[in-house]
Amino acid sequence: MATLTVGSVVDRVARLLYDQTNIKWSRSELLEHINAAQRVVALASPTTGSTISVVQLVAGSRQVIPVNGWLLLDVIRNMGVDGATPGRAVRVISRRLLESYNPNWQLTTPTSITQSYWFDPQDQTGYFVYPPSNGTGYLEINYSSAPDTLTSESQTMTLPDVADAAVINFVCFRALSKVSEFGNPQLATAYLEAFNQLMGAKYSAEQANNPNLGLMPFSPDVRGGTS
Repeated sequence: MATLTVGSVVDRVARLLYDQTNIKWSRSELLEHINAAQRVVALASPTTGSTISVVQLVAGSRQVIPVNGWLLLDVIRNMGVDGATPGRAVRVISRRLLESYNPNWQLTTPTSITQSYWFDPQDQTGYFVYPPSNGTGYLEINYSSAPDTLTSESQTMTLPDVADAAVINFVCFRALSKVSEFGNPQLATAYLEAFNQLMGAKYSAEQANNPNLGLMPFSPDVRGGTS
């Protein structure tokens, strides 16, 4: 959950940089670095921006995630034709498996109920549903949303509070990398290393605490299977 304001993060960074009066780095400059930090954290850890949303399908097989998203994480279940009625679960399927089973699957009669979907990593904002949609059904999906661009210190950070240390370390890295009399490449590198360690620790914690690991040796897949 995000509760920290941009101003509070700017204040913490300024203290770390021994620049509480913002003489060396203006508050607007640090705000720019905060926006960059949030994007880098979201890119390095897509689950940080995990967003569950109900979306209406368009007619056809190819669908896209909402405009504020950059990566599909999962398709969970059908939500009826009103977007509010939980229905059949949706399973991820291999494209090759689907096409070997039914090469003409895209010619299947469109329906409002989705049975399965497949995802191409080279098409991060799109996915294909089977059978093709008739444009009336809804799905509940999980996707990684891009952080909002912050413009005011009164705004709340987009990322959850647990990401604050990573954001702050990255902001300090960017500030100290500035080519000026206040730059400090050695200290900047130390902050970057701290940022990388935090992101690595986050990944390790997510893997170690994945409830689906209890399904081993059958499948660690977070969706319950890939067939």
